Amino acid sequence: MRQMNRGWKIAGSLMVVGMLATVALAETKETTESTAAKTRDGEAVQIEAVDIPTADILDPMTFATAFRFYSEGGIMSRLVLGPFKRLNLGVFFDAQRVIGGDDPHMVTPDIFVKIRFFDGTDIIPALALGYENQGYLYQESTTDFLQDERGLYLVGSHEIFLPDFELHAGMNIPKVDDAELFGFFGATWKIVPSFALLAEYDNIRKAPSSRVNLGGRFWINAAFNVDVAARNVGRGDDRGAERIVRLNYTHKFPF
Repeated sequence: MRQMNRGWKIAGSLMVVGMLATVALAETKETTESTAAKTRDGEAVQIEAVDIPTADILDPMTFATAFRFYSEGGIMSRLVLGPFKRLNLGVFFDAQRVIGGDDPHMVTPDIFVKIRFFDGTDIIPALALGYENQGYLYQESTTDFLQDERGLYLVGSHEIFLPDFELHAGMNIPKVDDAELFGFFGATWKIVPSFALLAEYDNIRKAPSSRVNLGGRFWINAAFNVDVAARNVGRGDDRGAERIVRLNYTHKFPF
């Protein structure tokens, strides 16, 4: 049943990709005056905080890879491409028990789509629409994720108060068939060029299922950074509390 449901989700997500790609290709006017534009240049691009998305996207002809090491020897990898201006496409690969002595298990690959349709002003935040169907902490006993996917989402990002201090807030529908609306908000603060603080409140709808995630991002160089974070702070491991490390690499296409 889960495989059938995931098939419908993937089919629906491909329709979303098609619509977003049409919008992206229709966008031809370059926006040069934007308060958010500076966060999309080189090392400053932060397409997510810990779990929640931001309105930032990769520049055209740029790719980003990420390897997330999580509880019980799991590794989630992701490849995101910037094929066109304003549009990012990607894929997730999640494998459990890769590290350790237990038998590894590969979870069905999932997709990533984000389009930044508004660059923001001094007052109005930059806005992006996206879709991700990658959940967290797959449970073989239930053939489902302990923490649902992001699903379809809308997010806004804006720098306030201090340089490189950005707030991010949005809403999402994890499962289209349920049509339940959730919320999320967080902040990224790049204190110095080589370090940023990450904080977020995710999955906001019912208090028992909401999550507080905290972390830090360390830049080794302009292309490579490392995230260290605690997810679901204050909850037990049965609720999905864990510590993670994520390696992120961003670069222009080599052609």
